[in-house]
Amino acid sequence: MIDSVTKAGTANEGIRRLRVALPLCLLSLILLSACVQNPVTGNKDFLLVSEDWEMQIGTQQYLPLRQSQGGDYVVDPGVENYVQGVGRRLAAQSDRKLPYEFHVINDSTPNAWALPGGKISINRGLLVRLKDEAELAAVLGHEIVHAAAKHGARGQTRGIGLQLGVMTASILGAREGYGQQAQLLSSVGAQIINSRYGQDAELEADRFGMDYMARAGYDPQGAVQLQRTFVALSGDRRDDALSRLFASHPPSVRRVNENIETAARLPDGGKVGQAEYRTAMARLFKTRKAYEAYDKAQLAMQKNDPRQASTLLREAMRIEPNEAH
Repeated sequence: MIDSVTKAGTANEGIRRLRVALPLCLLSLILLSACVQNPVTGNKDFLLVSEDWEMQIGTQQYLPLRQSQGGDYVVDPGVENYVQGVGRRLAAQSDRKLPYEFHVINDSTPNAWALPGGKISINRGLLVRLKDEAELAAVLGHEIVHAAAKHGARGQTRGIGLQLGVMTASILGAREGYGQQAQLLSSVGAQIINSRYGQDAELEADRFGMDYMARAGYDPQGAVQLQRTFVALSGDRRDDALSRLFASHPPSVRRVNENIETAARLPDGGKVGQAEYRTAMARLFKTRKAYEAYDKAQLAMQKNDPRQASTLLREAMRIEPNEAH
């Protein structure tokens, strides 16, 4: 009887060890087989998603995301044509050839974003805060690098790896009392998965985006000035729109300093394009107050003040009658 119990205990111990070892072995095999060269940096990256996945995500999500954030800005088609021209000029310098697309979203939030596969958008609200074409090139070059350097795929890989880690920790916790540690890992993992890009990715996008700017003939100082402006604006926490921008694109003195260092090694000069930019964005600058009034009307409705909302909407329509407010 004792011998049978001993054998049973040994068998159970072997099963438990196997349950722990299998996920670890699986994770190791996946990581070893998923090492690919980054087309922008030249470094080796671990990616658990394919290029087909990137293309599929970008194609499927691009239009729905734009629609959910206000739809395309169509009142002045010249604005988007101008942005697309700058975008194509930069995309031609990219280290990764993708079917890049550029659209302007009718949203007052000063933001821009890129989906895997080269699908890029910039909000109306950011365009009216830029000073010249070089700053626009800095924004678009930054987003092009996010797509070209597979930052979205890298984030997805990180999420998959954390999920595997949580699974392994849960198995260990079932036997060795590490349940609390597993829960903590799960919580931290969820936060990282839900974050947009890490600091390394932002710095990488700044650095190589400035390279693309210089190759395309733009003054890389535009990227320096852009980050300086963002750092100055980041002190105004009363502006909800700016808070949303900085949640996904956090500015920092470090980014300013690194951009200064990058600009120092790039050729001096290049196109600034202030006059061209002001001309292309003339209608947006002229009607900016209309959108500010509309946004305030939305807030008034949320505060159950329809009279104030109605007054603000009339003001918005007076300034920009061609917009379907």
